[in-house]
Amino acid sequence: MVSPSLIIVFALTLYPLFYSIYLSTRSYDLTALWKDAFIGFENYSHALNEDAYLAEALLATFKFAAGSLLVQIPLGLGIALLLNREFRGRRLVRTIITLPLVAAPIAIGLVWKYMYDMKFGIIPYFFQVVFGSSPHWLADSTMALVSIIIYDSWQWTPFVALILVAGLQGLPQEPFESATIYGASAVQRFRYLTLPMIRPLLVIVALLRLIDLLKLWDPVWALTRGGPGIATQVVSWYLYRIGFLYLWVGYTASIALMFLYLIIILSVIALRRIARL
Repeated sequence: MVSPSLIIVFALTLYPLFYSIYLSTRSYDLTALWKDAFIGFENYSHALNEDAYLAEALLATFKFAAGSLLVQIPLGLGIALLLNREFRGRRLVRTIITLPLVAAPIAIGLVWKYMYDMKFGIIPYFFQVVFGSSPHWLADSTMALVSIIIYDSWQWTPFVALILVAGLQGLPQEPFESATIYGASAVQRFRYLTLPMIRPLLVIVALLRLIDLLKLWDPVWALTRGGPGIATQVVSWYLYRIGFLYLWVGYTASIALMFLYLIIILSVIALRRIARL
């Protein structure tokens, strides 16, 4: 009875994985198929020891992931604390903040690209009005990555907030009532009660977002195409370039597998930390 499901799982997950492992050990290049041959671990060795572009892509990926988590987790927690309170129109606010989650990333990314435009974008116009000048958001090598972080945070902070709201609403109220009776302030209740109780949930949310951030592709395609230069060339965009533009299939498979192993290791470490909480 389970064989149809197993066949589907194998066809959609295991077979592509095994085939990627097979390709990673070959010099498979769609522009020179006659050179295809078994080369063992040469692709992995080249990626680890000789590919400077891969090192830059990894650095850009971790910069983006770290910057996004530093913005999205605290901001999402703040929004969750506000939405956990009773106020008029709370359901409407919850509905509104979920809108970025249902928007198509490429379409909204193109909208943000126009918003960042130095000629008619609203964001440079706002900065010029308030501060007298505006940075070149997509043309500056530093601000380009910041621009992607802002866009991704706008889209995914509501995801963090909604999960944390659900966690806050499931907390027992007796400790908070006792702390209030004994004169604990709101800051003290948050520091000594709320934060320790939702810490495991915070770690889970951070892990989910980290895995998704490491696979970033849509915002880069919509906003910068990896530029200026290679400033925003994250690993997923680098894989797209060498796999779909240069057609180096074997080398692309080896990098994709190493990146997969890295994500698995990070996930295992995070899950072990959750188990200790």
